[in-house]
Amino acid sequence: MTRPRSPIPAAALVLWALAAAGARAGEDGGAALTLDYRVYLGGLHVLSLSSALDQEREGGYRMTVAAHTDGLIGKFVDASYEAESDGRAEGAVARSERYRGRSRDGDDAARSVAVTYRRDAAPEVVFEPADAAPDEPLPADTIAATTDPVSAMLTLMRTLAETGRCEATMRVFDGRRRYDLFASDAGARTLTASRLAPYGGPARECSVRIDRIAGFRDGKLAKRYPDEIAIYLAPVFPGAPPVPVRLHANNLFGALRMHLVNPQPAAADERAGLDGALSRE
Repeated sequence: MTRPRSPIPAAALVLWALAAAGARAGEDGGAALTLDYRVYLGGLHVLSLSSALDQEREGGYRMTVAAHTDGLIGKFVDASYEAESDGRAEGAVARSERYRGRSRDGDDAARSVAVTYRRDAAPEVVFEPADAAPDEPLPADTIAATTDPVSAMLTLMRTLAETGRCEATMRVFDGRRRYDLFASDAGARTLTASRLAPYGGPARECSVRIDRIAGFRDGKLAKRYPDEIAIYLAPVFPGAPPVPVRLHANNLFGALRMHLVNPQPAAADERAGLDGALSRE
């Protein structure tokens, strides 16, 4: 009997959108928010995700993203993915210094990748176990001057916060795949709350085009990854940059939808600032 395939790869490029979920609500440094999301594929709940951010006064940051199979599919497929990014913010740009990703699928041993980025040179990549590395590493000039998927979203968020528009180009390398993200501003929107999407209110739509460059499978399986993502960002917390409240994309398996379901401020006084636009499912 063939074991069902994990939906984690199908949603891999969706994960980078969670980087901004930890956008700080205050100016005193430290962890600010932990936000929870649910991902639906073809109308079925397939993944649950969470994201958190620590941001220091000196401009350093650490962001974490975690996902695991859930819902009905979680009863048949046990898979998880974790990512962590460390870097420094320079203006609107989040410059990645280190990125670590770890995945587990069923009873298989966990696999991980660690990437150390250099400003104008190719990053150093270490796979664990070593045989998890691609047969042929990507050329140095292809992966030079890149950032990780998590820091890419923080760059987009900082750009939106500073300019009022989500327009940016990001060269991304996650240790295996190399792609470019082209974000363009799609204007203001008014979202209607529903049972699956609790947020209702004003939002900004960001259209992100994904240009797959290297490291992806050829043929039909390449369509596991979406070509374009629509991200809706809203000012959930007073004094904080907008955070992703919804995400829409399509891939080989159907319509991908991600909804913010449970924002958690870091402290009780920050919780009191929530304006009631969000409610639990």
